[in-house]
Amino acid sequence: MKKAVLCSLAYVLIWAGLSLAQTVNTPSTAPAANSTASPFYVSAEALLWWMKDGPAPPPLVSTGIIGEAGTEVVLGGKSLDTDMHPGFRVTVGYWEKERWGVEAGFFYLTSQSTGRSVSSSGQADSQLFAVPFYNVLRHEEDFSFLSLPGVFSGQAHEEMSSRMFGAELMGGTTLVSTGACKVDFLGGFRYLNLREKFSFATSSPFIDVPNDIYQTLDQFNTANHFYGVQAGLRASSGWGPLTVKGTFKLGLGAVVQTVDIDGYLLTNEFNALGSALKYPGGYFALPTNIGEHTQTDLAVIPEIGLNLGYKITDRINVFAGYTFLYANNVVRPGDQIDRGINPSQGSTFTGIPAPELTGVARPAFSFQQSEFWAQGVNMGVEYRF
Repeated sequence: MKKAVLCSLAYVLIWAGLSLAQTVNTPSTAPAANSTASPFYVSAEALLWWMKDGPAPPPLVSTGIIGEAGTEVVLGGKSLDTDMHPGFRVTVGYWEKERWGVEAGFFYLTSQSTGRSVSSSGQADSQLFAVPFYNVLRHEEDFSFLSLPGVFSGQAHEEMSSRMFGAELMGGTTLVSTGACKVDFLGGFRYLNLREKFSFATSSPFIDVPNDIYQTLDQFNTANHFYGVQAGLRASSGWGPLTVKGTFKLGLGAVVQTVDIDGYLLTNEFNALGSALKYPGGYFALPTNIGEHTQTDLAVIPEIGLNLGYKITDRINVFAGYTFLYANNVVRPGDQIDRGINPSQGSTFTGIPAPELTGVARPAFSFQQSEFWAQGVNMGVEYRF
């Protein structure tokens, strides 16, 4: 639904912009919209953007073995939508009419999260829940009990959060300036930062053992730092107090991708219910993939934007618009989870405090890359000094 609304808004803005541009091209003696404009300007905008849904993690909690009749996946296996990201954008610049200019900008989208939970009381008539995985030692689907009726309860929670910010510094020159129409060439540098976190937390205490603690946490955090050059065009026109501005930019550069994996078991079952201690590895984050992994790759980031404005005075212009940003190469948390597991290395699976790996080293880590987009609406004001 939200994508349909944004697409409809984009269509309306484009249609309005084309209509204004056609009107401007009609011969007239009206003065140019920017004829008395100062070369110094600053703008501040409120943003409301959406990001592409987070890739689905593997099935995390099920009612039995994956693939068997009647087994249902109750957690995991679905993409994660962090919904609306409010934010802001600030731009400052100096542009001499029909000559050259320089501009700097910064934007920030706040961190937003989404999560899902399941639980079972562990009573005799409660639901059995399991953490399903592919057992690489047996070469078959397997599971570890999350809850077992009459023995222990089980709770599990998955959560993903995302945030993004960026900055750019550009110079440019005016290519075309006829009446109220103007086309500028832009070139410069761009930085973009996309950070996301995914966690899977469980608790499975015995129902008849007071003070029993048995908790796990798997964390998969990703960061994408883009450093590159960019070039583009910006066309603007106006008629009386009305203004329209369209921008296209294309960035090309290096993206430094980092995946940080961590996991542990927190329990007091190995020390006679004393103080809870941490042991390496949860369910999907185990010694064979835990750690920080970094690589650098090429990325392309195009961006388009369209703003419609109204000049209150020669110095003040209020506007609203739409932006779409795309990145062809990022790492995201849900893609980094390997459900092929060698349970011999994990205390969560073996029930002993210091197990040793026997056999193939899984889960393993390898960079899994995907596409990404962010889009949304903006509303702001520009002031010329």
